Amino acid sequence: MKTVRFYHSMICPRCHLSGLILSQIREDFPDVALERVEYFSNLGRARRDGVRGIPTLVAGERRLAGIFLTPKSIRRFLEGL
Repeated sequence: MKTVRFYHSMICPRCHLSGLILSQIREDFPDVALERVEYFSNLGRARRDGVRGIPTLVAGERRLAGIFLTPKSIRRFLEGL
């Protein structure tokens, strides 16, 4: 099983939308576990993972970050695991 960490904030509307999209798409990837990490409560961990902003997906050395994570970009990220 592969694990994807989703760095987000509870007060970030872009993170909320990206989280909804991620939850829907992840249904097509049963071998992927999702770990939600609240960014501001875990700044040290975020730095170690190379996360500089939210929303961001991290799997190993791979990262997907942006102002808005599109369904297409999230799907490509998960397919590349």
